[in-house]
Amino acid sequence: MNHPRSAPFRAINPDEIKAKTDAALDALMADLQQGRSESLTKYLGVMGKFHNYSFGNQMMIAMQRPEATHVAGFRAWTRFNRHVKKGEHGIMILAPLVGRRKGEEIEETEASRVFGFKAAYVFDISQTDGEPLPEFAKVKGDPAEYLARLKELVAKEKIALLYDNKIRPALGLSQGGTIKLAEGLEPAEEFSVLTHELAHEMLHRGERRLQTSRTIRETEAEAVAYVVGTAIGLSVATSSSDYIQLYNGDKETLKASFEFIQGTAQTILKGIQHEGNSEEEGLDKESPHQARGSQKLTVESWTPEAAPALLPQPIIE
Repeated sequence: MNHPRSAPFRAINPDEIKAKTDAALDALMADLQQGRSESLTKYLGVMGKFHNYSFGNQMMIAMQRPEATHVAGFRAWTRFNRHVKKGEHGIMILAPLVGRRKGEEIEETEASRVFGFKAAYVFDISQTDGEPLPEFAKVKGDPAEYLARLKELVAKEKIALLYDNKIRPALGLSQGGTIKLAEGLEPAEEFSVLTHELAHEMLHRGERRLQTSRTIRETEAEAVAYVVGTAIGLSVATSSSDYIQLYNGDKETLKASFEFIQGTAQTILKGIQHEGNSEEEGLDKESPHQARGSQKLTVESWTPEAAPALLPQPIIE
């Protein structure tokens, strides 16, 4: 079967990377201008499901296949005894070129660094056939141990956590170094409210507070709670119109909010999740990719700093 990975190798330069992420944002903007606010929620859902992916690759997955749930490279699926269906088109993302410069060429070695990016393709599980995936640890409506881990993260950030019903009817309150929660919340609600308030502490206690309106700050914090809740398997009840407030007709403002949401959610998730589940290795995860073999690649010399939003990158097989 011919598939996209058989296409000739071609490096992608920084202008092309920017063009691709801009195209994804333009598509989202077009939906918003036509009143399709659910596109925002779909993107946040992708951000939650693929929180290990870079902002740029999240945008590209959301643009091409927003309903994706688990993705992996063509050969990586075979490790799960699954194969890509004939005729399926891959989801294009950006993978790094890693190696050691040798004159005008990049020689791939163990002692390597990122020199650029290339197009790579992954496939969603819905595009494959074969054995069922292993049952991944998920929670549905109950944060389980994640609530305790979230509280540990709050303490690690040197933020005091207090319970006080005097704040009602509010359920949570962030006061710069102190978070107050209403007493008696159900675990899922407590997890969501605490995530929301932690997002405020991380996002809105410095210069950004002066650069944003209260509406934007509340919407960003709620979006972080949505992404984190989705990532751990909670069913987060929310209206797609809740997030339309991130959009004010300005693409750059929308992009900035998304980047802050993605970065904050990723930080929280790294703090509460235990990485390294061997059953999930190679599926929905990104790390600097060391290609196999002795192939030499000729690419234009530029550094990963040219595209910081696109690191780290995926293992593609």
